[in-house]
Amino acid sequence: MRFWLLLLVLLSGCLNQPERGVVSFYLGDDAFVTLESTCNFHEGNLVLKNGAENIVLNRVEEGVYSVPVFGGSVVGVEREDGVFCGVWTDSLRPNNYTIPLEIRPNPLRKPCGEPRVKSTYDTSLGILSLESFCDSVLGTFLTPTGDYRYLSGTVKNSVLNLNTFCGSHLFSFNALIKGDSLVNGVFRSGSHYTEMWDGVKNNNTVPGWLSSQKPNEDFNFKFTATNLDGKKVVINRETLVSSGKNVLVMDVLGTWCPNCYDEVMLLKEMVEKHPNAMFLSVAFERSENPYKRISEFKKEMGVDWSILYGGIASKVVADSVLPFLGGVKSFPTTLFLPISGDPIVHTGFNGPATHLYPEEVEFYHNSINGFNE
Repeated sequence: MRFWLLLLVLLSGCLNQPERGVVSFYLGDDAFVTLESTCNFHEGNLVLKNGAENIVLNRVEEGVYSVPVFGGSVVGVEREDGVFCGVWTDSLRPNNYTIPLEIRPNPLRKPCGEPRVKSTYDTSLGILSLESFCDSVLGTFLTPTGDYRYLSGTVKNSVLNLNTFCGSHLFSFNALIKGDSLVNGVFRSGSHYTEMWDGVKNNNTVPGWLSSQKPNEDFNFKFTATNLDGKKVVINRETLVSSGKNVLVMDVLGTWCPNCYDEVMLLKEMVEKHPNAMFLSVAFERSENPYKRISEFKKEMGVDWSILYGGIASKVVADSVLPFLGGVKSFPTTLFLPISGDPIVHTGFNGPATHLYPEEVEFYHNSINGFNE
């Protein structure tokens, strides 16, 4: 009797284990974004492996999964052959923007025993940093406005394929490897955007651009935004003085922005380590109900500082609201402001998918500490 009970427990445990699979988002013209996944479609969450991070889609009900942080959903049905067919809906884009997808069971691949080989390319999209091993590849593009986050894919028959899905962006990069060059490259963003690209291999891993910019001295630090109760508030240096803190760390973000997500995660670490700093975010949004969207983002991210609404998602609008920054060239843009003296303006963000992230973390620490001394 004990044997049969033990066997029943083991079998039920196996049946409840997540299935390994491959999710394929169809972008049109036989183009796909393909990532590893795990799921038991009758219970549990759907997990998409996006390079070095896991995107956990919470199960709402049979065949319905919610996308974390950026909203949206994956909805579909499991066919008799075990293939899940459905669509991803991006709630941050208008007109019911959807991408067809399917998830097929896939056995676990044998681990690769080859060492990782690093390479760098100057491309028309930015600096491409890669790590190749067997037929797999990991990497990202670095640009002056921020990196393309975690990319993963394959190199087969001299064809480079890189993919990413973070819940907001769905990107595909393909190119032919020809000697030290990448040629005939195609970059696809969802089903709405296509761009050609190319590149040449080099050993330069240091960007040729600066992440700091000079503030506009013609404008004092003062602006008006709206809190989540819909009330206008004025922020100036007196706001910092009355807070009892020594330095203000203010980031300009959008809740639709993956690089902003990465920076918010870093700012949460800064809050723990720098009690003498005041933190504030100003959001520029795509949503028709920005206050609801910001509130959801704030709760899901565990943000315990104020996020104000600055206006629609536009660099021009952000620059008009915050003219003292010297130009909003990217989301995020971050201001380090002391009670007296000159501020520091940081533009763009090198996130944890890049080799520059440790330097980014050190810069944030040093900027705050420099005003606390």
